[in-house]
Amino acid sequence: MRDVTNFIDHEIIGQGTYGKVFRAKLKDGDGSLFALKKIKMENEREGFPITALREIKILKKLDHPNVLRLREIVTKKQRH
Repeated sequence: MRDVTNFIDHEIIGQGTYGKVFRAKLKDGDGSLFALKKIKMENEREGFPITALREIKILKKLDHPNVLRLREIVTKKQRH
């Protein structure tokens, strides 16, 4: 499983209440572009935000030519 450090962020392409979306590429990839959403976690007291789980569930089911397909979920390694 990859983590977020495998990607290079290029620019913010959107942002909202729950996070920012970046245009990104894999560091060792073929140059393909990805939309990488970084979810805000600073106000979470009880783990992963339920709003993010809902969004992931919807994106997994969504199949539309104007919406990027959810390919994978990556995480950031925890600092101890």
